[in-house]
Amino acid sequence: MKKIIILFIVTVSSVITINVKAQTECTVLLKAISGNYAGDCRNGLAEGSGQATGEDFYKGDFVKGYPEGKGLYIWKNGATYEGEWKKGMRNGTGIYRFKTEIKDSVLDGQWKNDKFIGKKAPVPYVIEYRNGIGRVSCLRSGDRPYVKYVFSRNGSESNNISELLLQGTSGTERLSPGFTGYEYPEFPFRGIVKFRAPNNFYAAMISCELRLTINQPGAWIVTIFY
Repeated sequence: MKKIIILFIVTVSSVITINVKAQTECTVLLKAISGNYAGDCRNGLAEGSGQATGEDFYKGDFVKGYPEGKGLYIWKNGATYEGEWKKGMRNGTGIYRFKTEIKDSVLDGQWKNDKFIGKKAPVPYVIEYRNGIGRVSCLRSGDRPYVKYVFSRNGSESNNISELLLQGTSGTERLSPGFTGYEYPEFPFRGIVKFRAPNNFYAAMISCELRLTINQPGAWIVTIFY
């Protein structure tokens, strides 16, 4: 009986030691909150839900050691931010409360790379001009940055066009059978597409032009119905 009790105590002690060691080895990569961490961990980095304390304090979501998702951050001077994060920076919707010598202040709205950009989120895209084109569909299909143009007529994809000219503010232009557009652009992205195509009766060629701005980063498929 004594051997069983001793074995149980040793086993429990080992589990506690392992848990403490794992908790100690869970790293927060944002220096200002890297002192102590309690929460979920993956591959030695804070991942999931947790709270971290250092010079400042944070409680919320983590991804790969950084605040990412939703969370509350409190600076040592008493200022607070509650909202969305990405890789340790304020990104998305959030409220920042801070004090000045004159009064308490609040910034409530949209943030990008730790900077306040306004009260309203910009629209994902804007069709600025179109000529000789019936309509345009812009679909975000993922996070990998690209802008792909697809040409469609009578409900199906068609490349019965000529004199195609593309212009873009950034990215690598690519023209191939499987991809027409820009890879790895920076957003906001402004694009211009010009081409010639047969009219609806295939009796003459008409000039077509599209100008658009895409504000939201991601993988975009722009379908041009002509």
